[in-house]
Amino acid sequence: MKNNNPLHLRRTGWIWQGLTPKQTDREEYQFRNPVYGYRAAFITIRTLVWRRNLSTVARLLTEWQPDADGRDSQLYTARVCALTGFAPTDAVDPLDANCMIPLVCAISRIENNEHPRMFDVVAAWRIYMG
Repeated sequence: MKNNNPLHLRRTGWIWQGLTPKQTDREEYQFRNPVYGYRAAFITIRTLVWRRNLSTVARLLTEWQPDADGRDSQLYTARVCALTGFAPTDAVDPLDANCMIPLVCAISRIENNEHPRMFDVVAAWRIYMG
């Protein structure tokens, strides 16, 4: 996983917990380990759901992976739904582990072409939930 950033979060100027001291990638954040990358992903999804009202799987993923990025957002959504068992119209609850962990794992799997290490995802969830 490039940069320990499993969901390929783009640099926006936000100072995340767990960043490497030197950010040499101009496009994506670099984290000390994947746990911090997953934690940042949970927070990013929460922000998208609550502040932009992207409350369903399809709405969230269309914003997450827009067609403008060279991928088909409907196909991306269909792949995430196939991996999670969620429907595109299912609600995204940023405080529900049964929603967020499978969602983040599916996105990570698509982005990295490998299964995420559940130990890292669960550790990130625990930090995220504080």
